[in-house]
Amino acid sequence: MKDNGSGQDDHGDHGDHGDSARGPLRAQVRARWADALDHDRFTDDDDFFEVGGHSLLIADIMAGLGAQLGRRLSLRLFFDHPTVNELTDALAEAGAVVGTPAR
Repeated sequence: MKDNGSGQDDHGDHGDHGDSARGPLRAQVRARWADALDHDRFTDDDDFFEVGGHSLLIADIMAGLGAQLGRRLSLRLFFDHPTVNELTDALAEAGAVVGTPAR
């Protein structure tokens, strides 16, 4: 966890990291991380491995995100972008948009 300078832990992203339209996607990435880690004590700029994550959890996160996004996601994408913000940006750049799954 990081101190945001106010004496409180900073658990979320308080800046506009990229396009504000990425907010729903970022929320979905963050929710998948919290489920996999079984806690939400991380910021959107914390490295997954530094907040208790390990490689076995990545498959679950990416499978869940892939199902939500309606596409198969490479595990390499996560390893190359191990923060919520980095992964969100990479997914957005690849055209991923959170919505209702196709029927």
